[in-house]
Amino acid sequence: MSVFLFCHGVPGSPADADLLTMANPNARIVPLDLFKLGPYFNASDIRKALAVEGNSDGPIHVVGFSIGAMAALRIAAVCPDLVSRLTLISPAAPLQLGEFLPHMAGKPVFEMALRRPWLLGLVARAQGLMTRIAPKTLMDLLFARCGDAEQALLADPDFQTVLKTGLHNSLVRHRRTYQAFVTAYVQDWSNLIARINCPVNLWHGTKDTWSPPAMSDALATAFGERATLTRVHDAEHYSTLTHVLLDG
Repeated sequence: MSVFLFCHGVPGSPADADLLTMANPNARIVPLDLFKLGPYFNASDIRKALAVEGNSDGPIHVVGFSIGAMAALRIAAVCPDLVSRLTLISPAAPLQLGEFLPHMAGKPVFEMALRRPWLLGLVARAQGLMTRIAPKTLMDLLFARCGDAEQALLADPDFQTVLKTGLHNSLVRHRRTYQAFVTAYVQDWSNLIARINCPVNLWHGTKDTWSPPAMSDALATAFGERATLTRVHDAEHYSTLTHVLLDG
């Protein structure tokens, strides 16, 4: 049976994998806590993480959600002998592949990471405080620009638990590493694409406001014949996770 190594979003936590499990109840999904690895992990770090799960020899199918796509690509690049396939869900592509930033709900955060990293630190502190004392208010703010699919998901208590866990993991427990991931994301990491030799499955909601659908279009072009792209009609960022069907 294939092992699906899951890389969560940023902000996020291993609990993000619960949404993927909804559509794949029999799959062996092993979620990583990326904040324990940091954005610049190496092959040894990944092999140690897999050894804990009893699967250090491969093959593994790596799944990356949102900014977790950056981590998934890095895993495939540093451990090509272990990775049989990549699945990228609502992937946040390198900003250098297109004019994406004006269309991203997280534009203010990414602009701070690019131009005022000190301000990003202050905002992350403030959001961490809100996560502690008013998590529902913060969630409502973060989803203010989302549509019907995401609003319906936000009304689900189970999803609220997943989201609260991700915010606490990112903005309270690992705030500095969260900032490091955001900072790494806005840098140019597009060179990883040329190092990927395995097949790549891309899944993207047509109404995603966090990662514009054009990001998967650009990645599909960059990967060429290695890639297949599935567009999920009317789905958004998190809701796309609940539609993905994993294969070996």
